[in-house]
Amino acid sequence: MTMEVEIDQPEGSAAEIIDKDQIIDFLTNNETICFKSQQRGEDDLSKQEKTNIALEIYNKSKLNFLVRFGKYLQRSQLDFFQQFTQNCEESDEINIVLKNHLETVVKKKQVNVKNRRYEALKEMIREDSYFSEIEMMKRNPLLYDQLVGQYMTEEEREERDRININENSTLVKVLMEGIERDNAQVKRKKQEEYEDEVREEEESNSDDEMSTSPKSPKITHVQWGEFLSEPTAQSAKKAKTKHVAPEEQRLLKEEFVSTMYQDFLDGKDDDFDYDSVDNNEKYDNNEMVENDEEEKYFDAEEPETVPCSQSPEESEDELDIFMSGLNQHPGVSQLSKDIQKL
Repeated sequence: MTMEVEIDQPEGSAAEIIDKDQIIDFLTNNETICFKSQQRGEDDLSKQEKTNIALEIYNKSKLNFLVRFGKYLQRSQLDFFQQFTQNCEESDEINIVLKNHLETVVKKKQVNVKNRRYEALKEMIREDSYFSEIEMMKRNPLLYDQLVGQYMTEEEREERDRININENSTLVKVLMEGIERDNAQVKRKKQEEYEDEVREEEESNSDDEMSTSPKSPKITHVQWGEFLSEPTAQSAKKAKTKHVAPEEQRLLKEEFVSTMYQDFLDGKDDDFDYDSVDNNEKYDNNEMVENDEEEKYFDAEEPETVPCSQSPEESEDELDIFMSGLNQHPGVSQLSKDIQKL
């Protein structure tokens, strides 16, 4: 499972002035950095002592400074050292170290975004709003019908499509619900047209193979009865519900739900404001962040004796297990292949 995140803007305010004093001040405020090896019982270094140590290293060698402290810097601070990648005695080495640090920053940002989206996903699942069956059906009506809707009975579809009207409902709310469902029908129509275009293109590219085989009959999908135009509604009435075993029906629905979860994590929900999650510290797993900072401290203090710390990729185990469990189920895998053949 992968999720790519593009990182275009450096961290920090655009108005922030980045120079060596700002960078050193930033480093000396980081309690996880070990500036000097100390004996047990020694007093902690003062901020001024830390500043003097960092400044001495910086003045002697920009390369050593980057090797020692580069992993703690933000992207905008790392960009400050681009000026030393040319016309400098250590330019080649600085360029290599700087490139590695920048790649690490981007990778860390991608992992942070993925973790934040996962925390937001769990929150919205608990709230049962954005990831309710109706809302997911509105976002991907064609996939819903292929995996869920076409196997529902008429009674189940009527129950599903019934607008929940209670004492708190307003006319505007009822009208908006109808508009949203109509929009879903339009979206579904576009999805079907796109699939037809792709299928026609594939068929045109394999004329030799298709010339001796009959064309596959077009599948008739069951629509939402109360929001259909009259011709489509008449066609839907003639369509028969496809019957599958209850266990298969359950697995197909789980496949639909897991696909919607994964689409959210991959940033494929076009109408969702991902900035509200990706840049929101509210969704940070504080316990995991604290563990990462503690591991950084010990890595800097005793790298040769401290066991390898858990990598950012390993921190995704819970998410990977959650999302891959259904896809690895043999029943889901086989049913998915059968659906693709239709």
